[in-house]
Amino acid sequence: MSTSFEPGAGQGPAASRDTALTGRWRALDRIHREIEIRVERRLQQHLRLRASEFSALRAVDEAHIASRRQLLLIDLADAIGVSQSATSRLVARLQNRGLLTTSVFEHDRRSVDVRLTPAAREVLRRGAPILHRAVREAVHDLGVRRGHAIDGSLLDYLREPEADGGPAEPRMPGAQEAP
Repeated sequence: MSTSFEPGAGQGPAASRDTALTGRWRALDRIHREIEIRVERRLQQHLRLRASEFSALRAVDEAHIASRRQLLLIDLADAIGVSQSATSRLVARLQNRGLLTTSVFEHDRRSVDVRLTPAAREVLRRGAPILHRAVREAVHDLGVRRGHAIDGSLLDYLREPEADGGPAEPRMPGAQEAP
């Protein structure tokens, strides 16, 4: 029986694979946090918005573009990954700032339709390059510090190709090219 406390010690190849998977997951989590911190700072600095607020505005905009129909509060909660009560508070903050409007349906008083205001559309127009730049810089900075247990293939996946200046179709690390 092994008394070592090192991950996977004395547990064979399966434990070693599990440890590698956990390590990659931790690297992904770290990359996500560092990008999120950068995005949060930039959005606060330039737009006085939290990342969750900007994300909610984008979700409302994308839902209306995709479906040309109303976006219910419950659908917004699902789109941004927070509870319905947290989404209600977030929507109230954005409504107080003049960025969202809400209306209740006559046939179902529990359903709340969420819409962007013209001011929100301007915030999204101004915020898109700020968000893009913050993500690009964070990925670049992480690449510079690659020696700190950052998965290089994941960073390569996140980077945009610079040859044509535009984003390519994303491809997960290790995925095969289509013939």
